[in-house]
Amino acid sequence: MCYNDVAMKIWFEHPYGRLDKYDIQLVKVYAHVEPEEEELALSQGFIDLDDKWQQMRTTRINIAEYVKHQPKYKQRKGVTVEKWKGSFAQKHLALLEPIYDQYLAHNNFKSRFPFNNYSLKDSEVVWCYYYEDELCAWSIWSKYGKSIDNWQFAWDYKQPNLHLGKFSMYNEIHEAHKKQYKWYYLGGGYDNSCKWKATIPGFEWWTGKEWSKDIGEYEMHIRADNFVEDLEDLESVYSSIYGLHKPN
Repeated sequence: MCYNDVAMKIWFEHPYGRLDKYDIQLVKVYAHVEPEEEELALSQGFIDLDDKWQQMRTTRINIAEYVKHQPKYKQRKGVTVEKWKGSFAQKHLALLEPIYDQYLAHNNFKSRFPFNNYSLKDSEVVWCYYYEDELCAWSIWSKYGKSIDNWQFAWDYKQPNLHLGKFSMYNEIHEAHKKQYKWYYLGGGYDNSCKWKATIPGFEWWTGKEWSKDIGEYEMHIRADNFVEDLEDLESVYSSIYGLHKPN
């Protein structure tokens, strides 16, 4: 990929590779991003890790397309929404963390990253969802120009019939639309846990070169993520996906 139009400092880590038996190199791409470059970095497939940005197979929603095509979502009675500033939320992490732990347990996720590594800024927004006046879910916005990065959602799943994942997205994208935001980023697109993102109207994913609306190819990558168990699998997946259509 070419970054000729990006001024930010980009660097690479080379933690692993094989040449004798396999032609495989594990390369991680990072960037130092200045404040005026943040929205551009987001639009080039980087995500904010607080102390640096990392290149990933990121995903986003075209807000105008979502609002145009997503059917109206009727929320359940007893649910209310509250908006916190990031600095206020940072002081009340003790209220957020138990819900995050329940979210991880429900989905069998092992890592608390990135929430455990990140300090919430005053410019960020935490949307808090209550059921019968009890906090049960939340999500976090980071704002970059005309873009929103919704980089973390958590729900305790005590009332699964509330479908708070769907409702929170519907609520927040419509709120973003009112404020004339254009893009709603949803983090990385890897593994089965990210397959659902392709069902959202206005979905796009970062190929490493450009934004794509090709859901079939995205799902092919998701299947490949789950298929790989060893280096032979990895080499086979790379050849089958990229050998057929190498980037120009």
